[in-house]
Amino acid sequence: MSHSEVPPPPGIWSVPASTSRNLAARDDLLTEIGATLARRGVAPLCGLGGTGKTKLAIEYAYRNAGAYDTVFLIDGQSQATMDASFATLAAEMRLPEHEQLDPARAVGAVRSKLGRRGRWLLLFDGVRDPSEVEPYIPSVSHGGHILTTSQNPIWRGLTTVSVRGIERAESVRFLLQRTGETDAESADALAEELGDLPLALAQAGAYIEETGRPLAEYLALFRQRPAALLERPVSFPVTVATAWESALAAVFSHQAAAELLSLCAFLPMDAIPRRSLGEYDPLALDDAIAMLRLHSLIEVRPHALSVHRLVKIVVRNQLRRDDRRRWMEAARRIVQASGRISPSTEEEREGRTEPESG
Repeated sequence: MSHSEVPPPPGIWSVPASTSRNLAARDDLLTEIGATLARRGVAPLCGLGGTGKTKLAIEYAYRNAGAYDTVFLIDGQSQATMDASFATLAAEMRLPEHEQLDPARAVGAVRSKLGRRGRWLLLFDGVRDPSEVEPYIPSVSHGGHILTTSQNPIWRGLTTVSVRGIERAESVRFLLQRTGETDAESADALAEELGDLPLALAQAGAYIEETGRPLAEYLALFRQRPAALLERPVSFPVTVATAWESALAAVFSHQAAAELLSLCAFLPMDAIPRRSLGEYDPLALDDAIAMLRLHSLIEVRPHALSVHRLVKIVVRNQLRRDDRRRWMEAARRIVQASGRISPSTEEEREGRTEPESG
């Protein structure tokens, strides 16, 4: 049952409406969120930008609306946005402190009031640093719940819910329903190209709907000009490319992380063996990996690293021509040394040509 079928309860409710047209069913994750909240009272949703963390949090709130008297979404990107959200919540709760000029009074009053009772849910959206949100979290000992969304997967002492791409069958079902087509073969191939990333799937579905281009033709166009399509906004306020702007800006201000991500962008394997990066100083490599993990731009597996295929496309497209050639050649040496296949035709084209433009 989607949230559109569940009315919000009486009481304080401040959660934006969100159409389910751009949300694939993810009942397994919603169940995991509920179980984590029941055990710990706090559930951080973590993952790469575009995986649908905010939509999942909103969907959870709607599906469980009857369990709460207060549900409030807080912009968690900075102290200023959290202060403003708590001042608004203090006013909604009719606490006298909301009239004070000092935001700390409103924050303290809300924390104190909520910490003494249950049946409330606070959604902290877009948290960058878990330590920044700690001063705002009320006690959950009486049954209140905290749901956060963040690209940062490091929440010490807390069980996180990892949000990744959706299952392939769900990707295909979503594309067919979103476009009204029946071409399951093209939908499956497109889902593969998009790495089953929810935002990319929704962006592609909207483009097809608005332009009338069939799935098979969109697939062919994406294979020719992937970066350009990832940048095209159609009716979306956020595209796959713009969803990672701040993360990539932070990474490219860190030399070791920028170099590692640039190299990975040209490596064709899904799982990149750590041993293939033996030329790196091990401490510098660890620093680079840690920086990339802060934004979920890399996944660490046993003895291997993984970068989402769309992240690779966006990164390759942002590099200057000389840098593209440099990193493609470095990737080629690693591939040859490891005895694996050579970089794909697309990667060769990306290394030879100028970045795409929208």
